[in-house]
Amino acid sequence: MKKSLIYIVTVIFLIGCGSNGKEGTTIDVANYYPTKNIVKSFYMITDSGDNSQYDEDISIDRGVIIVKVDDIIKRTININDNEILQKDSDDNLTKTMKRYIKAGAILYTLPKSKVIKDIKFEDTILGHKSIESTTTCRLEGILDKLDNYDIKYSGDILKFKCIENKKIITEIKENLPEYIDLHDGEEKSDYDISYFYMKKDIGLIAKIDDDCIVEDKGGSTRVDDTSLKCKERRYTHTFYLQ
Repeated sequence: MKKSLIYIVTVIFLIGCGSNGKEGTTIDVANYYPTKNIVKSFYMITDSGDNSQYDEDISIDRGVIIVKVDDIIKRTININDNEILQKDSDDNLTKTMKRYIKAGAILYTLPKSKVIKDIKFEDTILGHKSIESTTTCRLEGILDKLDNYDIKYSGDILKFKCIENKKIITEIKENLPEYIDLHDGEEKSDYDISYFYMKKDIGLIAKIDDDCIVEDKGGSTRVDDTSLKCKERRYTHTFYLQ
């Protein structure tokens, strides 16, 4: 296990893949979830070095897939005739996913959501920022291997691409001290692309999120994964330790 972890930490960027020729066929996504009770170990690495390993305890109860981490329910998955409902406890979101799709088709779209967060300095609230985001995930391809990593993945694998488009508007209080570098009405947009991979009868095997950080003329930074000129690159990669 230690040897495998050392190998994973050396990996930073792209996943290699091969097509298995199923792009024209309709895929039953339900076949890419665990078929029996299982404990899956994952290893997460980040650019900041804040790496961690955790276990998902997956059980199936009367057709409902329950995922626990440290005895806390993280996700519940209900597989219905034409859709898959996944409820995530961390953000209390329910994803309604299509069960039968072809390569290129949308798996799910999260409706526009709005979150308002306080901007604080120590215990003082300086203002708030509103965050509006939409997320769309689609099946990008059907693979038979992921082989650019020291831990190899092979078999029947689905590759999903997710795009989160986020708009952030800052509103601050009046008469703030001059040393507070905030601007009322400041607006920026993030465009974040990430990927996840599911293996038949196993479920999730990898999540890849590489971020390109760009700087606007005003000096503020944002995520734009379509840009070729990055001020900084950040990443979070999560792997199933098979």
